[in-house]
Amino acid sequence: MEKTNSIEVKNFIRIIIVVVVIFFVFYLITALSTGRKKGDYTKPSTTPSIIQYDEILLGELYHQKETNYFVLVEEKDDSYISLFENLLTQASKKENGIPYYKVNLSSVLNQKFIGETADFTENLKVTGTTLFQIQNGTMVAHYETSETILEFLKTL
Repeated sequence: MEKTNSIEVKNFIRIIIVVVVIFFVFYLITALSTGRKKGDYTKPSTTPSIIQYDEILLGELYHQKETNYFVLVEEKDDSYISLFENLLTQASKKENGIPYYKVNLSSVLNQKFIGETADFTENLKVTGTTLFQIQNGTMVAHYETSETILEFLKTL
């Protein structure tokens, strides 16, 4: 009886030693692979989350809080985008200025609105950079080419 107790204690001690050795080996592997040591903890930075309200989805074209606003649908490769945004920003800062929203056409959520031909009915489709003027939930005007958008924005 005493012999079996002693064998059980020896087996228990072996198991404990094996578990400790395995834990230590995994700790070393982790420390070497990440390049961190025990005292190298750095507290994660807590930068505040920034919520931007000026970029919307094209499906939300008619659902903004203002009654009168512009929506600039931006095609990724259009070289006029920064000029359009600058002109819209200047116009929106004027007294009684009209705010504007942007739509990133290259976003996956806006891909269903890209068509080979433009359609401004219920089946909204755009072919590239487009400027919409929305009043009271309806489209008052739309400008499709960079030249027509630029001409209109210069009048604001």
